[in-house]
Amino acid sequence: MNKFYIQIVFFLLIIPLYVNNKTLATELSPKKDTKHKSKKNKKRYTYDNTQEIYEKNKHLLYTDIKETKNACKVMKEALRQLEYHVTNTVDYGLYNIYYTDYMLFDDIKYQYNTNVEKKQYIVDNPNKYNKIINKYWNPDHANLFNDDNVKRKIVRVYNPNLVIIQQRSKTWPWSRQKYFYAIAAKFKISENKIIIVMSSANINDNNCKNKRNFENIIVKNANLFEANIDSEDDIRNGKLKKIFVNLSGHIIEKKTDRIYVTYFESISG
Repeated sequence: MNKFYIQIVFFLLIIPLYVNNKTLATELSPKKDTKHKSKKNKKRYTYDNTQEIYEKNKHLLYTDIKETKNACKVMKEALRQLEYHVTNTVDYGLYNIYYTDYMLFDDIKYQYNTNVEKKQYIVDNPNKYNKIINKYWNPDHANLFNDDNVKRKIVRVYNPNLVIIQQRSKTWPWSRQKYFYAIAAKFKISENKIIIVMSSANINDNNCKNKRNFENIIVKNANLFEANIDSEDDIRNGKLKKIFVNLSGHIIEKKTDRIYVTYFESISG
């Protein structure tokens, strides 16, 4: 499993984490006229490509209010669980710690015998904070923990802040392709801290050879979420192996002279 690293931060769209903990907004932001942009605006547009990603995928917009609210509920729990599991050391048995090129890897195992991986790396230049975030959520760029055998895309857009993704991957170029669907979101905790998180739920992809529902043992609300996705023929015909993301995410935090990126992953299947 540790050879299958999730790409989750490529295109995820910022969801503000409000202090009063209100339900995430389900309405889209007002559209702006993009026909006459100044050079200054163009420069800022490349600084944050959230709207650009939305424009490319807005044909996938899904306006069911109930499903959108349920997706928000799943992601809010996933956020809490990610923060807990990244900082918690009581429920984990630490296997290995090793350093290489400013990277710290903690290989750990969750208490319910689900394989878990936690990694951290450090960037010495704090000015790269926004560049790192933009690169992570851009589907055209590979993750540090991924390779060319990974393909991913947005399959549903609830609003510019919340999406469902599909990811395909191979452990080796000659091995059977694996895939998963997951709800994905991004939370702005502060000006210097971003949390990107994803979790699989009860998403019916019409796979004729895999009808069973996975149970998410970390994000419980994911088990109550339901959605139907119009998958490709190879998935419908059961040619790909289905896997399930209990919880995965990045915590990106900028401090005085460094950026700390912590990655967490728990996969079943």
